[in-house]
Amino acid sequence: MKIDDVEEYVITVIMAAGKGTRMKTNKSKLVHKIYDKELVKRVADLAKSIGSDEVVTVIGYMKEQIEEVLGDTVNYAIQEELLGTGHALMQAVPYLKGKKGRVVILYGDVPIIRKETLENLIVKSINNKEYVTLLTAIYENPTGYGRIVRDEGGNINEIVEEKDADTLQKRIKEINSGIYCFDMEELVESLKHINNDNAQGEYYLTDVVKIMNDKGLKTGAVIVEDNTEILGVNDRSQLELLTRVLRMRINAEHMKNGVTIEDASTTYIYDDVKIGLDTIIHPNTTIKSGAIIGENCEIGPNVYIESNCKIKDNSIIKSNIEMKTY
Repeated sequence: MKIDDVEEYVITVIMAAGKGTRMKTNKSKLVHKIYDKELVKRVADLAKSIGSDEVVTVIGYMKEQIEEVLGDTVNYAIQEELLGTGHALMQAVPYLKGKKGRVVILYGDVPIIRKETLENLIVKSINNKEYVTLLTAIYENPTGYGRIVRDEGGNINEIVEEKDADTLQKRIKEINSGIYCFDMEELVESLKHINNDNAQGEYYLTDVVKIMNDKGLKTGAVIVEDNTEILGVNDRSQLELLTRVLRMRINAEHMKNGVTIEDASTTYIYDDVKIGLDTIIHPNTTIKSGAIIGENCEIGPNVYIESNCKIKDNSIIKSNIEMKTY
């Protein structure tokens, strides 16, 4: 089964209510940008790309700024008090009640997950008839993350948060990314039974996994191949890191498709740029979203190409040129 063959109804819920105090900003953390696109907009676009029938964004802190970015492209649920991820998802229950299908959980500050990774998560969940399928990762230093606790047969028993983990559990290297695919009906039922009896005094979404497991419901996981996909943005350094990761990913894709990039570390190619075969990109070049460059071109060095510019085949753009559309 491929994602295009999925007939189940899919709702994606984006968690976007937190404060993000480490960002040191007067704005919502989620409206900061990577390559001219807000973090939360990247996640909303990702949700649509996987064929979500509905997208619900849970908002709270500085909610007006997120609403301004996303407009009427998503539905909204309001989390007035920030009482944890489980509590946040409870606010979206009115959109889930009475429906059958799958619920995908994403986060507004985790913006560079690959579409293919989420498609694999959904397809596995449906194929294996799992009531929850987690996206997990293997970290050599898992400090700070919730640990995946499995039984002797490899089945997932529960997720233990760092502050609640004992010494043995802290040695576990498989961690929870926070990305899930749930059976919709069972998720709504399980959310009724979580509580805040933990070190943080919060309602953990992770408790839903244990509730389902205790009921004997099938659970599973997909281990992400590239751990950079689940990186989040908490401060300016992490924002720069994710920008760098995305730059490397985009540049690598163009090189794989027959474009020569002389210095990938100084070449900034934004999303949705098309570049033809055998084109050469010299160092210190920026090409913004929507630009189209033909085949066998030579660009740069030190060239700036604005969004939606079109360059025909066999063109030479000399150094220190700024190209704009009017």
